[in-house]
Amino acid sequence: MRARARDGIIESEIGTLAVGRRGVLLSAEWMIGRATPPDFDRRDEMAAAFVEAFLRYFRGRDWEKTFKDLPTGDGTPFQCRVWEACCGIDPGETRTYGWIAKELGLRPVHCRAIGNALRVNPLPIAVPCHRVVSASGLGGYAGSRTGALADIKCRLLAFESAQRRGA
Repeated sequence: MRARARDGIIESEIGTLAVGRRGVLLSAEWMIGRATPPDFDRRDEMAAAFVEAFLRYFRGRDWEKTFKDLPTGDGTPFQCRVWEACCGIDPGETRTYGWIAKELGLRPVHCRAIGNALRVNPLPIAVPCHRVVSASGLGGYAGSRTGALADIKCRLLAFESAQRRGA
């Protein structure tokens, strides 16, 4: 897949992703509609490292180590636990919100809280929340069950599945 980056904006066939900071927090955001990208500073080593990691991801290279040494983002202790569990899902695979609950020692009634933690994930793909689906279907992505973000989730899953098959 072709992907290119300029000033923190990564363009790929899946969509346009912007990396930068919202205040002090590192953020990667899909540019949908009139979205404003986070501030990108070329001197920001962590933001630059994420841009390089996203480029490797979109090129289908070195997935095992692409995001391995990069932080998962700032959040509450619960959100961070959910994001860490999510990082245990291999590319091209999916797990359910119930699976995440079980991994965290929680009951299935906590699936909504898990979905809410994934919805505010500041680093999509790096924390692969797109690999978490509902027991009855695709589920949401970044708070949307339909529209552009749901389409991006489908494209990410198809891309990873094709890469896993060696297509």
